[in-house]
Order: sequence, then structure tokens, then C-alpha cells
Amino acid sequence: MAGVLQRDDWRADLASILPDFFARPGREPCVPECGPGWAGVVDRCCVRIAAALEPRESFRFETIGQSQGALRIRWAGRLSAASEAAVRAAVDLAEARSLCVCELCGARGRLYRADGVLATRCPGHAKGIPARSPGMEHVHLVQLTVKGRLRVVVGARYVFESDAFVEIDDLDDLGRGEA
Repeated sequence: MAGVLQRDDWRADLASILPDFFARPGREPCVPECGPGWAGVVDRCCVRIAAALEPRESFRFETIGQSQGALRIRWAGRLSAASEAAVRAAVDLAEARSLCVCELCGARGRLYRADGVLATRCPGHAKGIPARSPGMEHVHLVQLTVKGRLRVVVGARYVFESDAFVEIDDLDDLGRGEA
């Protein structure tokens, strides 16, 4: 899937590649409600989710949108504990990555606040001031699944280059700058 989203209508491309992911029984299909700059972020999330599913498991998006300047994904499905953990991780990574990518053009960006509105933008599309303090920009709370379905929330720093989280072991790690 990665790289297939070349057309202007990337939403239709995704839905045609993974129709089960976007179908919602008894309702209109889920359509990503975010800018074209996040098409690659949503695509990468779909690739990870598709790889996590076992035969006979089901997954579908309920909503894909923007809130507080970040991508927000809600989903449902019938999954094993391992697949559910992998889907949660894929969604967490997509939401974290969206805070590093301009929603309008897909270039490297950051969260800005202008007139009380949060938006992730590149320097060319940015309005307002950076919304997070230096060193806190990529800090997130993520859910880890331990021993089956036990979920633990931990502090983690998102690293754009590796598209991964690094667990924060110590509160002193928070002030050490961007990852």
C-alpha cells in the first residue's frame, strides 16, 4: 500500500484497497477527515494494522479525523490480544507521527497555536506560536499490553526518524530536548 496514494483522492484509494477497514455496517463508510499531508501517516497505519491481523479477525475504522492538532483514530474489531496490542501500537504511532507532519502538505512540521486553535504545520504553513515547550514536543502517554490484556500507560518520546517510541524511564528525561 505504501506509495500508492498518489492521486488527489487518496481517501478513495485507501477505501478501495482496504474496503473492510472503512466499511461501517448500517452507516456510511468511514472517510478520513484530515488534510492531504497526513495521507502517508494514515497509509502507514493501515499497513501496520493489515500486517497485525490474523485470519478470521476483523478490523474497521470508526473515525479518522483531526482534534487538537493531531490525527485521532477510533476503531473497532474482533481481535486476539496480540493483534489488539499491535493495532493499538499502530494507532498510537500514527497519532504521534501526525504531530511531526504538516497536515496540509506532508512536510516536517510541529504543533502550533493560533487564536486558540491547534494545528500541526510546517514552517511555510504555520501560524501562531509553537504550542509545546522545547523537550516536550514529542512526549506521549502510550498504552502497552503486558501479559495478555493488562494495559499499562507509560510515558514515551516519539522519534520521527525511526517512527518508534522510546520509553521514558525517568522524569529527568523529559527535559533533555527533542528526540
